[in-house]
Amino acid sequence: MTPTETVEQHFITPFPLYSFQSAGVDELAYLPRTGIYWAPGLGKTPGATYCMLHHKLMGADVIVGITPPSLVRQWSRWLSRIKHKSGKPLDVLMYQGTPAKRASMSLDVEVVLMSIQIFKRDYTRICEELGGKNVHIFVDEAHCLKDVSTQNYKMVREFAAEQTIQLLTGTPLSNPCDVYAYVKFTAPPVYSTLYMFEQIHVATRDFRNNPETYQHLDLLQSNLLINADLKTKHEVLTDLPEAIITQIDYDLDPRHYSLYKRLAEDQLLLLPDGDKIDATQATALYHALGQIVCQWHHFGQDEGLKSACYGLIEDILDELGDGKLIIFANYRRTNQELVRRFKCPGIWGDITRKGKERALDMFLDDPKCRLLALHPVSAGEGTDGLQHVCQDVLYIEPPQAVRQWTQSLSRVHRDGQRLPCNIRMGTALGTVQQARMDSLAAKEALVNPIQLSKALLRDALFGGVSVKKPQTRRLATL
Repeated sequence: MTPTETVEQHFITPFPLYSFQSAGVDELAYLPRTGIYWAPGLGKTPGATYCMLHHKLMGADVIVGITPPSLVRQWSRWLSRIKHKSGKPLDVLMYQGTPAKRASMSLDVEVVLMSIQIFKRDYTRICEELGGKNVHIFVDEAHCLKDVSTQNYKMVREFAAEQTIQLLTGTPLSNPCDVYAYVKFTAPPVYSTLYMFEQIHVATRDFRNNPETYQHLDLLQSNLLINADLKTKHEVLTDLPEAIITQIDYDLDPRHYSLYKRLAEDQLLLLPDGDKIDATQATALYHALGQIVCQWHHFGQDEGLKSACYGLIEDILDELGDGKLIIFANYRRTNQELVRRFKCPGIWGDITRKGKERALDMFLDDPKCRLLALHPVSAGEGTDGLQHVCQDVLYIEPPQAVRQWTQSLSRVHRDGQRLPCNIRMGTALGTVQQARMDSLAAKEALVNPIQLSKALLRDALFGGVSVKKPQTRRLATL
């Protein structure tokens, strides 16, 4: 009997697996340390659930789920739908709240769900109460473990030393060194130390002695997939409609662009000449100028000022007729302005859990609600259902990393989508948005400010010297 069949013999699940999901479960469920690296939208949640239920049947006393804070409740709702064959629901605890509230909670349950932050705060108690038990651990959005110098990595690895664990992520790796962190969980003997890993895979280093280029990448890929399963949307969802990604370049109002240039030049004057620009200084400058593009009203100190990006949104809404549109923006003030101008719901970091649920329900259930403002991180993970009502997305501020881009656009380009997705990337000409968009179009990490001279930084902030006029161009198709 396969692991999938074993789970279905003992549990009532409302979500029968697809064949590709059950194939992954049957390959991984017997293993003590695994990685489920399925692209967003391929159902790593149900796949991981079957794996963890199989571990429970094989002797795990308790399942410990470590997730981003925003996913604790979602996992609880998901697992609450599962019942033993007797009809008894899984005993699931959301381990969260104030220190006093957490102290009153008993960990004598079948499943304990917590954020990585709570895991670290209450690490001593968790180890004391669960130390004598067989624990199966799953870490959702496991990119929180990819930096081996962090407490996230060190504490989870220590906790999992004698236990079973599975890593879940659909996020692309941003750095080959991330593989080392994942492999130390899934196949520890492969690289005995970080020094060994770097001796094999680091080809050259930069002036700060950090890894710069890599070698033996085929071996790296092979080692990543030991005890792991990697699936992409195009390998699995052969009937998933195409996602067409189009960059829409536009000009700012001349007065708006004059303000952008003046503030950029003022900030550049504060930076040293000649030497490489400090990463912190350059990143802060990117963020400051990135906000000016959509927030003319704020930086111009006049609520009547209207950035051209809002006219772009109006044009797209007219084009869509009765269709819905999702807008991704990086900054709180931009999302607030979207909600103010368009009277639409929004989800970003400051919105409460209940507020996020209301916003999502409004967009999903109300045909008159045509616009939803989202942050690519706050709403880029664990937000499902959008693919059933919407296929049009606009980014008015480029995501800060390829990972954010991939996760966020997968809110609509995922299993269940029946129509081609139109992903529009609004880009203000002559601004830092162009440099960021060029990086995303190439699917590379964003411009590394450590490597920038003042001249190159100036060029990036003003969009590059080669840009002459607005144009619309089609980027890579996912």
